[in-house]
Amino acid sequence: MADSILVLVTKPPYGTEDAFAGLRLALAMLASGTVGKTTVLLIGDGTLNAVASQKAEAIEMPSNVEAIQDILDFDAPVYCVHEDLAERVGEVATIEGVKMVNWEEARSILSEHQLVTTF
Repeated sequence: MADSILVLVTKPPYGTEDAFAGLRLALAMLASGTVGKTTVLLIGDGTLNAVASQKAEAIEMPSNVEAIQDILDFDAPVYCVHEDLAERVGEVATIEGVKMVNWEEARSILSEHQLVTTF
């Protein structure tokens, strides 16, 4: 059994089910307690999941904001690569509790986990 898992989210919050599935996997890991440490890292288009002003109800989709808030409620870290987010939307308000990191820090976070699963 692995001691730690990193859920790497590379896809935007809506338009595909990848980000939705990745965030729900992280929640399942946290709720089940099967892995000691669960972390989420948002990179590339996946950084858009950290934007606070998402309006999932406008497109009648489940909210990834709520999923990220639920993950944070488990005291699990959610990291977002700031350079990737700024490149896509500039400076925007992000979900409270999501930690901005640079790529050097992201590589360090990646290396701290036994398992990495990508969505």
